[in-house]
Amino acid sequence: MSDSCTNPYQECCMYFTANSLSRHINTLAEEAFAFTGLTPSYAHLMLLLIEEPGLSQGEVSKRMNLKASTITRFIDKLDAKGYTIRTQEGRTVFIYPTEEGKKLKPIIKKALKKLFDMYCDFLGKDFAVKLTAEMYKANVALEK
Repeated sequence: MSDSCTNPYQECCMYFTANSLSRHINTLAEEAFAFTGLTPSYAHLMLLLIEEPGLSQGEVSKRMNLKASTITRFIDKLDAKGYTIRTQEGRTVFIYPTEEGKKLKPIIKKALKKLFDMYCDFLGKDFAVKLTAEMYKANVALEK
């Protein structure tokens, strides 16, 4: 922790700062995605499956950095809504969007644009884009 920090937990601790930022962004995301009928996480999962149909549950879990049990719960709900179907080959489960699920892509893209515009309004576009890129780099580094 830097000696120049006057409020070390809020200003200089990545854990507390990242969690606080996550809560702020989550609030914006819930607002931006409200009209889709999906939470931001479910929408992200659907977009992943629409763009890469047939991913295994294990691969989805890895890509979204969520536990397999969480992905199973998500897929159970998306199956119940008629947005996804699962197939099994041996012990591996693959997930595909249904035709109804594929129809969500433009709606999800619209919500993502709305979210982007919302956080750019607060942070400024240049800073928001740079911050997102740096956060992505940090996530990649921490995955190793």
